Amino acid sequence: MSWLRQARAWAGIAGFLAVSGPWLLLPNGGRLWRGVARLCWRALLGGFGIRVRVHGTPVDHAGTLFVANHISWTDIPVLGLVLNAGFVAKGDIRGWPLIGRLTAAYGCLFVERERRGKAGDQAAALASHLEGDRALVLFAEGTTGLGNDVLPFRSSLFAMVPGVADGSARVQPVTIHYARTDGGLLSPEMQRQVAWIGDDGLLSHVRGLARLGGMRAEVWFEEPVTATDRKALAKACEAAVLARLQVLRGGVGG
Repeated sequence: MSWLRQARAWAGIAGFLAVSGPWLLLPNGGRLWRGVARLCWRALLGGFGIRVRVHGTPVDHAGTLFVANHISWTDIPVLGLVLNAGFVAKGDIRGWPLIGRLTAAYGCLFVERERRGKAGDQAAALASHLEGDRALVLFAEGTTGLGNDVLPFRSSLFAMVPGVADGSARVQPVTIHYARTDGGLLSPEMQRQVAWIGDDGLLSHVRGLARLGGMRAEVWFEEPVTATDRKALAKACEAAVLARLQVLRGGVGG
């Protein structure tokens, strides 16, 4: 029943908000902090009936850059559940009520993608973050899509990834794919309900997502890639994700 699905979604959001308060007070990065973060993500995903299935193995090393396609805001709790990594986030998110504080506390790196004059500073900040003790997730398309295909991966933030020049950079492509609860492909109508695109309002999107009654989030950790310049590195990540999506669109799992 639709009202039950809506109630479950709002209960999941309420659970997320209830746990996020204590989470903000914990020292960043400890085992308890990570455990509470996972509890937050589980509450939110559970409210929408989203189950996460992982394929492949993430590189277990601080300083890894995970490069993923981007479909919806749900990508963040999905990857937050399976990775101990911050996110490269749009600068305007920093000013959002509560969400801004949470993303900052989570160790996200805020960037102004459209301000080219800041590109050097932002790339340097990315390099500094990767030289610390956590990994980062980059949605390299710079926007969201339906999930059938990918837009060209932007290469600007790859420039300062440590080790690019000598091919030793730790970069792993990640493919996100949403499916029905039985693993079947979503219909075009369902895909549009899952994707958060353009001027979609967050509240209306939340309601539409709740009406679906659940789905499966497939996360594919592809083979790590190497290249000795940023454009080649971006192209290699884009090709890996696109190849996976083409296989999945053909109805072939793994």
